[in-house]
Amino acid sequence: MKWVVASPYFEGADDRWITDSVHSDRHSFTLIPRSGQDRNWHQTRTPRAGFREWGHRVRQARWATTADSDGIITVFPQLAAATGSLLAAGRKDRALVSWFFNTEGLSSPVRRSMARFALRQVDRFVVHSTREIESYADLLGIPSERFVYVPLQFGATVEMAKPDDLDEPYVFATGSGYRDYGTFFDAVAALGYRTLVLASDRVLEGLTVPDNVEILEQITRPEIRRLVRHARVNVVPLNDGGTTAGLVTIVETFRHGRAVVITDRPGLEDYVFDGKNSLCSRLYDARSMAEAIETMWTDHAFREELDAGALRFAEDNCTDEVAGRSLLRILDSLA
Repeated sequence: MKWVVASPYFEGADDRWITDSVHSDRHSFTLIPRSGQDRNWHQTRTPRAGFREWGHRVRQARWATTADSDGIITVFPQLAAATGSLLAAGRKDRALVSWFFNTEGLSSPVRRSMARFALRQVDRFVVHSTREIESYADLLGIPSERFVYVPLQFGATVEMAKPDDLDEPYVFATGSGYRDYGTFFDAVAALGYRTLVLASDRVLEGLTVPDNVEILEQITRPEIRRLVRHARVNVVPLNDGGTTAGLVTIVETFRHGRAVVITDRPGLEDYVFDGKNSLCSRLYDARSMAEAIETMWTDHAFREELDAGALRFAEDNCTDEVAGRSLLRILDSLA
């Protein structure tokens, strides 16, 4: 089968994606680049796509639906919805797979109705948490059999580091989706450890930043990954919103051989194993979070054991090769 693949991350047809790890003569792939540059997520005032982003998605979906193919693979729900709408308006004569499907914010009956119309064209939704299957199936009125759980992968170059070699060790936290930086600030303020934070203004608004916390300005993805590798403790402070949260940060951190201190909340069961690849703290409990950070900061042997568990989990579940095998099974089922 001939497949076209559309992602908002593709800059050109020669970009690398997990299709490079699909080893089969039955399928061929052509990448459809994005139509324009989105806003930086650290600078947005809302987690939802705006008019400009939706315009990019529609143009990219139009290119995907007019290309010569037997099927289309989209990345993220906005592209799936735009592509599904175009297929619904024309002739549904090809398969549609939505990779990395995660959606919230459909509380409005109008938005939910539009999503159900567009997304009924999708043959397979790939989600990265088992909890999302029933949640999204119920939300969209789509049979749960169309949803497939595949562990989230991280395919960029991975480098290892020894954080204890640093003269000034630090705690690092990044991310904006369903984050609880209020509890995190209370925890690190009590500890006094040097702390670096990279997050959007919208999730930090109204919070008092402790003296030992530095809020970072916009930096590149390689620089974020360097900070992850060298941090003595990586923390993912979460609230209880959404079906799941923090998966991208968790997987990227694990792939670099680093464990996390993380808030224990629903939706993480497929990735987070307390005492094996992470240390969990209770929701909205600064003392519990501070205790977990203190343990990982001070107990070198235990920290190395957790780091090894994180790396082992990521290598077994979160690589392009693993994701490629899962994608091949999905595509074979639609051939």
